[in-house]
Amino acid sequence: MRPIVARQIPRRALSLCAIALLIASALGVELKAEPFAVRGYYLTMMRMPVMGLPEWKEALDCFAEDEANTVVLWTAGGFRSRKFPVTWRHNAEHENVRADFVRELIDYAHTKGIRVLLGFTPFGYDGVNSFPLEHPELKARKKDGSAVDEFGIHCRGWNMCPAQSESQRLMREYAAEMAFEFYPNADGLLVESSDYAICHCPECGPRFYEHEFAFVRWLSEEMWRHKPDALVLVYPHYFTGAKVPGLDATAARQPFDRRWGLFFTPHSAHFDDALIRQAKTSVFWSDAPVLGTPRRVIDAARTARAHGVTGFLPSLEAFSYVMLGPDGGEPSLIGKRQRPFGLDPLGEGRMPYGNLVVRVQRFAVSEFSREPALAPEEWERRLGRHLFGEKASPQSIADVLELQRIWMHESDWYWPSPLLDPEFFRLRAQRLKWSREKLAAYAANLARLSEIAARYAGAEQPNEREMGRLAGMVGERWGSKSPIDATPAPSQK
Repeated sequence: MRPIVARQIPRRALSLCAIALLIASALGVELKAEPFAVRGYYLTMMRMPVMGLPEWKEALDCFAEDEANTVVLWTAGGFRSRKFPVTWRHNAEHENVRADFVRELIDYAHTKGIRVLLGFTPFGYDGVNSFPLEHPELKARKKDGSAVDEFGIHCRGWNMCPAQSESQRLMREYAAEMAFEFYPNADGLLVESSDYAICHCPECGPRFYEHEFAFVRWLSEEMWRHKPDALVLVYPHYFTGAKVPGLDATAARQPFDRRWGLFFTPHSAHFDDALIRQAKTSVFWSDAPVLGTPRRVIDAARTARAHGVTGFLPSLEAFSYVMLGPDGGEPSLIGKRQRPFGLDPLGEGRMPYGNLVVRVQRFAVSEFSREPALAPEEWERRLGRHLFGEKASPQSIADVLELQRIWMHESDWYWPSPLLDPEFFRLRAQRLKWSREKLAAYAANLARLSEIAARYAGAEQPNEREMGRLAGMVGERWGSKSPIDATPAPSQK
């Protein structure tokens, strides 16, 4: 999934919740309380190398607690392909590459009532974008005829040209090996069309998505032949004939088979209400749980319901790979291991989904997946009971929401909030020349955490005590230093 920068919505601006309500009204759709039929999470397992089978089982226990019934498990680039070792060499430390366990994990998911969809991108992204290392002639082309630029998250490489028969062969053999040899017990696929580059060679031209669709249709038919009830989620780019968001491309107009499910995202696959009405299954993705706040989760769930989609599978990714390139444009992080949600990836962050901050987001996804029309104020009351019991105080609820907000503030796919890592904060602040006002806002957040730490230092209730510990941990990292001192003061003239 292409990284997206979360943006704060001005308070005076029309909220996404309000927009969702207006959309629903225009479409004649009522924001009903009934659950989404497809509920769960999108997980790029291939970028989470430190989690082994025990940790993944614990994660599924968490998702079952959230009443999830579906997860997307991105496996491309994260399994030890026998035919194509080039697809996992960058990921040799990955626990699933070392000791293939995903088939057993899928069986475990089924005991929890959770379907598992295998994720990958045709002709690009993890694993697949490594093929041009051995076949440089397959690189996709820009309009000027030159090869597309290297790109990727952890797995850095190049998109392939889908018009070339060798690209089609490699994709067919790799996807078939993953789906039918390694993980035949999976319940379907997410075929995630590239959102950062396509091929503009003379053979592709305006027909890029027709070439890509040839592979997608073949793989879908093979999947349904092996498993007639398999759920295959695809992007709308093969059916709408519309402009593709973020790319200089136009979608194809192929016939739609209702056995396909549709997958929509805010940045690269916008809702198509006419197409949604044709589909039995349609799903919306959002980055809100991993980069935002509960209010953004609410916005995403209500927007999905307003458009009438039947599923909500937002991201809950927790990257723990060692950065091989300047992902996110931060060269200072090359060679360093990602810290999922700001936690020690080889310690308490190895299985991060039980962390208090993450539990707040999980509870938002769970409740609004089951009841999109739930009032936010009622959700906050439920959160209090969920975390602190029947006697939850308004102060505890406000503080845990404030902790979550600060913990995620200006986080990105590649790093947690800079406030959680003083050295990274200093480097980033200096490189980007952050203003004194911005530094002061971070200092105010650190002061708020100090107040929360002091308030719950002697708490008996376990989650209040944990709230105090997490807030205090950030303060300990800063010691006597302050964010306001992260950049040199301007010289006086």
